[in-house]
Amino acid sequence: AAEKEKKAAEKEKKAEMKVMDENDETFCGYCSFQMLDADGIASCVKGCNINSSVQIVSPPGADLVVFEADFCATNPLFFLEIRNEEQFYLFGQWWMDGPKHSEANQICQLVPIKMQDCIKQSEQNPHAFAGEAQCQVLRNSTTRLVSASFTTEDKKFKTKLAKVTLTMPREAWMEYKSYRVRVWKAGKNWAGQDKDEDDEKKKNEEKKE
Repeated sequence: AAEKEKKAAEKEKKAEMKVMDENDETFCGYCSFQMLDADGIASCVKGCNINSSVQIVSPPGADLVVFEADFCATNPLFFLEIRNEEQFYLFGQWWMDGPKHSEANQICQLVPIKMQDCIKQSEQNPHAFAGEAQCQVLRNSTTRLVSASFTTEDKKFKTKLAKVTLTMPREAWMEYKSYRVRVWKAGKNWAGQDKDEDDEKKKNEEKKE
C-alpha cells in the first residue's frame, strides 16, 4: 500500500510540474486591445479593436519575463487606432492556454489609459507610450502593477497600434503560475469529491436492493 501511495504521489508531482511549466516550454499566449468610451463601452466600428498571439522573448530564467505581440499596421480593416479624442480609452487583456479569453486563463489586464494621454506621451517619445497592467491573482496586486509599453505607426493619417510589450518580474510570473497550479488542484479535489459522493450514493442504492 505504501509503494502504491508513493507512486501515486510521484505521478501527482509530475502532473503538477507539467501544469507549472517552469521553463515556459508549452506557453501559448494571446492578447486583445480595444477602444472604450468614458462609460467603458466598446465600439464595434473599424479600427477599434485588435488581437494577436503573444510570445515570450526573454531568455529562460531571466529576472524579467518579456511578452511581445505584433500587429500589422498596414491592415486596412483589422487595426486599432489611437485617437486624439478626450472620450476614448485604451484597454487590453493578456491570457494563455487558448484563443478564447476567460477569467480562468487571464494573465493580466491593462489599467485603462486615456488615448489623448497616449498621444501626449508619443509627442515626447515618438511612436511610443507606456501603461500598466494588473495581474489580479498576485498578492497585493494593486501595488505590483506590471509595465506595458506600446509602439505605434502612422498610416494614412491614422496612428495605429503596432506592438505591445509586457514586462513582468520573474517572481510575479512564478507566483501567477503557482496560483494556476492551486486552481488545477482545487479542480481535481472537487472532481474527486463528486466521485466519492456518487460512489457512496451507489453503495446505498445497492444496499437497499
